[in-house]
This record gives sequence, structure tokens and C-alpha cells, in this order.
Amino acid sequence: AIETLLQHFDWMPQSTDEPKPQTDEEDYVDDFGFFPNRSEAEIVSAMRYYHVRNIVRSHRVRTLPTIDTKTETSMDANKDGHYTYSILPFKSTISNAGRGVFIDGFAPAGTLLSFFPGKVWPKEHLMTASLQTQMQFSQNDPRNQLSMRYDDILIDSRQSPYTVVKNLWAAGHIVNHPPPPIKSTMSVEKASESNDDQSSKDNDESSNPTYHFQPRQGPNCVTVPINFTEGLFTDQNDRLREYIPNEYELPPKSWAKDVFEKEKVVMHGMGLIALRDLKDEELFYDYRMSPNENAKGSLYPSWYYVWDVDAAANRWSTDDE
Repeated sequence: AIETLLQHFDWMPQSTDEPKPQTDEEDYVDDFGFFPNRSEAEIVSAMRYYHVRNIVRSHRVRTLPTIDTKTETSMDANKDGHYTYSILPFKSTISNAGRGVFIDGFAPAGTLLSFFPGKVWPKEHLMTASLQTQMQFSQNDPRNQLSMRYDDILIDSRQSPYTVVKNLWAAGHIVNHPPPPIKSTMSVEKASESNDDQSSKDNDESSNPTYHFQPRQGPNCVTVPINFTEGLFTDQNDRLREYIPNEYELPPKSWAKDVFEKEKVVMHGMGLIALRDLKDEELFYDYRMSPNENAKGSLYPSWYYVWDVDAAANRWSTDDE
């Protein structure tokens, strides 16, 4: 990605013997997951500016000290159990997937990683939406950027930007679903060790390869509802309101307030938290897509892998018939 920017701005050192990649094809995807040959020169120039800007912002986030609210003193990064991280969109590690989102730095399990930007539809307005709007939701989501909270509040990220962002962490809508697991054969020694106590069972199966899943596959983060409450923006924190990456399509009605909301909610949102310790890797979360029962053949797109079959069956009442 850095070399892509150096070449664009003619900052790349001239003395290099490495062959340059073929970048003149229309379908060429750069290291940011961007198709420069499909855009006009002015768009490419603007995108490169924001690519540089976001990388610089990410670096500053990781290096600037954080204030300990208890002692009102600064803490250096990666000292005293304090971790710094940011996220950046780059070319996904999934073939032909376009962009992906990567964590830059280290975040322990349970860390809030990202927000889902976009318009927020409260449940009561979804129920009374026009037929045209409902058709838009059900038939016009080519990139799977409509996200539903467990309380039936919808986050519509279809018009949200990928690169020109106010909040650097507002990139949850371009985090990919994890690809299918990769299986590899176990070594002969490990396979024989695991089968020592079953040597007399099904001798005819001894010629079949034994498979195991590679580690660190599947989702590494999970969606969570987030309520931005009035108490978060008191005193000097009031300036943080501008970083909320959401706005209501229609504001919630007063009678629809959740009985569990003890504080006034400024905005309903959604985010991603880490399922395990993460460091310098691509983020993946389970889309939990609803099966298309009217589709011919498979209930899901060809690229989609159901990571939790039992949960999908419980959630959508599907049967393996």
C-alpha cells in the first residue's frame, strides 16, 4: 500500500530492480482494494489523498499518548497494559473480495474495534414503512450492508463511504464474512498417534486422509448493539458528538423507548468487538445471513459459508432436509 502511494506521487526511489505489477488492466485492484482504472483521474487523485490521510491518522492514533482519566496523566502506548490500535481498509486477503478491514496494532479480546455507519431505522418506523421502502430493503442490498440489531433497529450502511471518513473506526460495513475453512491433511505420525486406540476399527478407512482445520479461521469479531447515551457527551466530551457515524432516518417515537434504557439515548448504533486477541490481521465477522428459501439450489450465495449450523437453524428455523 505504501508503494502504491509512493508511485502515485512520484516519490518512489528510481533505483529498483523489482518488476512492476501490471497496473494498466481495467480490473486491476490496488493494495487498497480500489479499482483505479475504472475511475477518472480526479477521483483517483482524491482517493490517494485520503489513503495518505488515513494512514497518517492511523499512525498518530497509535503513537499519541492516552490520558488516564483516573490520574489525569498520559500513558505511553503499549506500557502498563495499555494497547493502541487503529483500523484501515486494504485489499482483502479473500480472492476477488475487493476491500477488507485490517487492524493496525494489537487489541485484546473484548475490544471495541469498529462502528457501522449509516442511517438508523427504529423498529416502529420499519413496521410502518411504505411498500416501496420495504422492497428497497429486501431487494437492493448487493453488498450486504443492511445490519439488524437484536432489538430490530436497522442500520443502513449502503450509502456510507469507504475511505472519506470522519471517524476512522467507522468501517464496520466493509468488514468481510470469513471464507470457508481450509482443511489440510495431518502428518502420518499425528494421524497414527490419534488412531492408536482405534487400530482394530474399520481397517478399510486407513487409506483415507485425515483432515483438520487450520487454526485462527472463522470470525474473529462479533456484532454488538451500541447506544450512544447523553452521559457520554458531558463537559469536554461534547465535541465527540461529531464522530457519531450515524443519523436517524426518522427519530424514535417517545412511546417506543426501551424499558432498559436508563439514560437518554442520543443515537442507536452498532459495532464490532474482538472475539480473541488480534494483531495486524484482517477482521471477519459472521454475517448470519437469512436463507433465501425461494432460491433455486443453495439457500445462500456461493461465497457464503455457514460457520455455526446450529445457531443458523435456531435463528431462522431451518431444517437439514
